[in-house]
Amino acid sequence: MRRLFHFIAQASVAGALLASACGAAAEGTAPLYSLTTPAPLLDPELSPRQPLLNYGPLQLSAATSTTGTGSGLSLQAGHQWFARAGIGHSLENSEVLSFGGGYRFTSGQAVSMHVTRQIGQERLGLAVRYDWTRTYLRLAYESPTRAMSGPDTLRFSAGVRF
Repeated sequence: MRRLFHFIAQASVAGALLASACGAAAEGTAPLYSLTTPAPLLDPELSPRQPLLNYGPLQLSAATSTTGTGSGLSLQAGHQWFARAGIGHSLENSEVLSFGGGYRFTSGQAVSMHVTRQIGQERLGLAVRYDWTRTYLRLAYESPTRAMSGPDTLRFSAGVRF
């Protein structure tokens, strides 16, 4: 009986030591938060996707839209000015024509404006955005479609990138 008690005591001490060692090893590894946090949605006029043509300071790139307005072209002139023109088709918005442009400051901040026109439904949208390295502010205006008779929409958004 004494041997059994001694064996149980040793097993519980060994288990406690093993459990504390596993906890200490877990503290030694760095967490990878990118597995659980969503990636920030980037505006197409701020981040050209695939370079098509480079000529000195001019860069022509393909750009895709995360807002459902289709794909387009991005024209970048120099290191600070950028512009975008696009046309696209989606199930909910039909044909959309969009133009945008902006300026990047040397500190990494950027200001941009984006105009969207929905073809055939007399719908117009305008968005002005100011980006810092980790945060952004956006002011957007949209007129309603003919099918939805309602007031014009003015939205203000602020966000933080993780």
